[in-house]
Amino acid sequence: MRVTTRVVLPVVSLLVLSCCLTGPLNAADASLYDKGLAAYNAGDYKAAYNFTLPSANQGDPAAKNLLGMMYELGKGVPQDLAKSVSYYRQGAEQGNPYAQYNLAVSFDSGTGVPQNYREAVRWFRRAADQGIIAAQYDLGVMIEQGRGTNKDFQKAASWYQKAARQGHVQAQNNLAWLYEKGQGVERNLVTAYAWFDVAAAQGFESAQQKRDAIKVALSAKDLRKAQSKSAQLKETVLPAAN
Repeated sequence: MRVTTRVVLPVVSLLVLSCCLTGPLNAADASLYDKGLAAYNAGDYKAAYNFTLPSANQGDPAAKNLLGMMYELGKGVPQDLAKSVSYYRQGAEQGNPYAQYNLAVSFDSGTGVPQNYREAVRWFRRAADQGIIAAQYDLGVMIEQGRGTNKDFQKAASWYQKAARQGHVQAQNNLAWLYEKGQGVERNLVTAYAWFDVAAAQGFESAQQKRDAIKVALSAKDLRKAQSKSAQLKETVLPAAN
């Protein structure tokens, strides 16, 4: 079964990178945002808001994204989904990839804004083009399912491939499905096994089940090829052990 769960990036560690992707800020702006982010990570949401708001008012798109998260989750402020989307949109239009992703998720789920799959695809694509792995996966899902755009298995496979090679377990699983079925790519059970095995190594239970099912369909020679391919992939796509 393919998993298409959406996650609105409350993964705040990712936000640290966003300040490097939105152009230079003056020292005061950067300091306020950094203090706001640190307070958010520490669970002091009121302080986070007090630091982040002036930074956002001075134009920092990363701060606008963080404020959007706070209003969406009701942390440090009363929950207000309309304000959340407003801040995401401001940050997104300034080019912040995390705000673009969060805005896309809002459109996809109809959270704080009328559901609009075409807008979701548009913003997923902009975030994906800037390297946001979750956006690459979600865009692949939208294209595979034909939601907000034309259904195109080949394009879906391409986006899954990008995310899968950067360690996205659901993209790895979905890419394996496409190889098993021969949708958007040439059918190849060896490659399907390898990607299912990579996803299984990250704890994806359904991928383990699919890998084991394919295993019995492979010849001894093809199984060795599949296991070798999996080992090569794991060296490049799995997180390094601490």
